Amino acid sequence: MNEGKKTGAFWAAAAVMLAVGLFVAWPASTENESPYSPGKPLFEKFKDPLTAANLKIITFDEEQGQLGTFEVRRDSESGQWTIPSRKGYPADAVEQMRDAANALVGLNILDVQTENQGDHAALGVVEPKLEDLQVGDTGVGRLVTFKDESQQTLASLIIGNPVKNEDGKIYVRKPGQDPVYVVKMDDTVLSTKFQDWIEDDLLQMSSIDIKEAVVKDYSASISGRSVALERSYTAKFAMDGADWALNELLEYNSENAMAEPKVVEMPADKELNKDKLNEMKNALDDLKIVDVVRKPEGMSANLRADKDLISDNEAVQSLYTRGFFPVGSGAEGEFEVLSANGELNVTVDQGVEYVLRFGDVQGLSQEGDSDEEGDAGGVNRYLLVTARVNEDQFPAPNLQPVPQTIDELSAMLGVGKEEAEAPADTEAEMKEEATEETTEEPAEPESTEAEASEEKSEAAEEEMKETEPAESDDASAETTEEAEPATEEVEVTEEVEVSGEGEASGEGQGAIAQDEDESTDEPSDEAEAQDDGSKEAPGEEASDEAAADEEMALQPAGDDATEAPAEEAAEEDELTFDELTEEEKQERLEAEQEKILKANTRLLDERKDRLNAAKRRVADLNARFADWYYIIPEATYRQLRINRDELFVEPGANDAAPAGPPGGMPPGMQLPAGFGN
Repeated sequence: MNEGKKTGAFWAAAAVMLAVGLFVAWPASTENESPYSPGKPLFEKFKDPLTAANLKIITFDEEQGQLGTFEVRRDSESGQWTIPSRKGYPADAVEQMRDAANALVGLNILDVQTENQGDHAALGVVEPKLEDLQVGDTGVGRLVTFKDESQQTLASLIIGNPVKNEDGKIYVRKPGQDPVYVVKMDDTVLSTKFQDWIEDDLLQMSSIDIKEAVVKDYSASISGRSVALERSYTAKFAMDGADWALNELLEYNSENAMAEPKVVEMPADKELNKDKLNEMKNALDDLKIVDVVRKPEGMSANLRADKDLISDNEAVQSLYTRGFFPVGSGAEGEFEVLSANGELNVTVDQGVEYVLRFGDVQGLSQEGDSDEEGDAGGVNRYLLVTARVNEDQFPAPNLQPVPQTIDELSAMLGVGKEEAEAPADTEAEMKEEATEETTEEPAEPESTEAEASEEKSEAAEEEMKETEPAESDDASAETTEEAEPATEEVEVTEEVEVSGEGEASGEGQGAIAQDEDESTDEPSDEAEAQDDGSKEAPGEEASDEAAADEEMALQPAGDDATEAPAEEAAEEDELTFDELTEEEKQERLEAEQEKILKANTRLLDERKDRLNAAKRRVADLNARFADWYYIIPEATYRQLRINRDELFVEPGANDAAPAGPPGGMPPGMQLPAGFGN
């Protein structure tokens, strides 16, 4: 081999070695890098929580070896949220769904705990798949899946155990993958409790709106092939302001439930148990349910069963097992549903009446961690609810009668009533006088003498009255002659006479007297000047007082004279109904008819509007109530029921001070009225 070939071979080997070195030293491609490394989001494409239209949570019951499924779905057409796992019960899920979806939106990986499948059980991230599980298996997690309206999966995650000593950190895993990640999230929003996803106020009733309550204490049960009914009492209570009142109490015969009840009065030495009634009222205001079961299809919203339902053994058995018994009502072949443990009817101020029927015990609650205060071992009870219009709350308005003839209008206006009463009174007086004359005939001479003496005394009094003014006039004339000329005497005398007439009649003489008084001002001034220039006369003080009295008497007479004639003129101008012509009376009749018809129509329309509003409210409520058995805690049932021996208490028992807040209160301090109700 010559030198050229050796050199070429050397360079060729060097190039190969350089290529191998470059290949080995070149950085690894980023295409093989794991997308689930720390700091990156688990679901990059799930960014908008509002796109979530379906949520399904699957859990595993280790003791029963069964899967539990809870699902919430939004209807694509109506937009309404429902719970398919509860037969489509309406869900109040707008905010709850948003919060649940946000738990996975932007969820970042903090660490990769392991990629070993054998560690899944210890970290609680085993996938809940029934074919791979059996009773007693542990370490099974919750599988949470979100989908959009097209049922495309947005996110799916198995939630496992919390990380020890790390608040808020949880182990999670994607289904079908081995890596287990550590994330920080609030998984409480991913609840499978039915109560967390529904409207928590079942009745949508405020306790302050309650007007009356009717407690029907009875029990019904199956006895052979019939329903045995036992009735205790029916009590009707009304809210009197903020207080309770007993309107009626009926007790039934214990041996014959169908016999007429007897009315029972409240014992005189007892008082109404208002504490128990308030407890019932508050329970209605905050009535919560723990579960629902769909009712048979044949039962309508008003809880009346038709013949088709009665002939459906499966539907009847559904009612019987829950403590509700259809019995014949005798009205068009319908059957009314009785309940095992009585009823409670509550009417609110809108005229809507709620009917609550209490069935049998449902059994132990599936919620083992029930936090209901006073829950009797998790026992629940079936409840049927319906609404109806209470017609008693819409009495017919008091309409004013419409006169159809002029005579009816006259009677309505009271025309001729006084004239009709006057002759009757006169006749009665004449009859009484005739009766007195008949019964007192023997005493006639004495009465005649008495009447004659009375007439004489009256005549004497009149003469004295007539002479007294004359004497006073003479005396005044004599006094005036000593102090003033004769012409002034006449003028003063005329003033006195005019003022007297003005006071007596009040028909304008006072105004004339004022004019005459003005005309006599000049002589009076001269007389006063003469009096001032001379010494005081013996009767001067008396004459000054008389002049002042006359001036006082003349002044108000003039004011009355200007007002009284105007009022009398107005009264004279206004014609009475009898003085109207026939044509005017007919016009008055038509005007009164129109006015009364408008007023009556307004009252009828107001009642109709209130009644229609109540009917619309009832329809809305029954749309919610119609299809469901509700399940309530036993503690709530006990608050809604009142036994016969709980109706009345000893005097003063309702006045017992309520329990104070934690820690107590200082001695002598009392809680405000209404605290704790």
